[in-house]
Amino acid sequence: DCQRGKGVGVMLVSCFCRLVGLHIARVASRPLFENPSGASGPGAPISYHLISEGGLLPHCADAGLQLTESHVRAAYGRGDLCVAAFDGDYLVGYQWFAFGPTPHVDGVWVDFNTSVRYGYKQFVRPEYRGRHIAAGLSTHCDRTCVQRGCLRTVSFIDLENDASWRATSRLGSRAVGYAGYVSLFGLFFAFRPAGPRGFGFRFYVPVPAACSGPVWCWSEC
Repeated sequence: DCQRGKGVGVMLVSCFCRLVGLHIARVASRPLFENPSGASGPGAPISYHLISEGGLLPHCADAGLQLTESHVRAAYGRGDLCVAAFDGDYLVGYQWFAFGPTPHVDGVWVDFNTSVRYGYKQFVRPEYRGRHIAAGLSTHCDRTCVQRGCLRTVSFIDLENDASWRATSRLGSRAVGYAGYVSLFGLFFAFRPAGPRGFGFRFYVPVPAACSGPVWCWSEC
């Protein structure tokens, strides 16, 4: 009953936040592994690969993967990496990793220190979920990122996304605080308490996109 009550409470808070244009997320971080060992569960073995732009673009034709050609080209153009999970030759999941400012949604971007990498847009086909494929995606390119000078990984998880939080917790991630923003009636107001600020993590609107209205950022609370 306590868990059910907690779930209802989170849903009500989420509905209220959407109503007032408030977005709040838990910011999570863990050290990068020099010798990652992500593994899948029972069934056919899953292989993980850093996939190239040319290798990923043909998969945009599969609507079930929620990939668009424009996103793929833009991500590789920024220097992002993509880890793909395969069951044989069948692409069953992927995750993106960024090393600089990265678009979120609705003109809002994410920024962070150069000593961390940012993991985003993780996807696993519904029929393959529950096999810990997310762990393999999250850790496969850790060594590559360490070689690039990154010490930790950082990501954010919506408050109501308990499944993603449990999965990232199993890998050793810990909440370092909360960050968010209010976007309403053309106004943008961002906040990030002390924990996320230590990683340089913030939501922001790039200046050119903000010229049509005021942008306020509160980040020193």
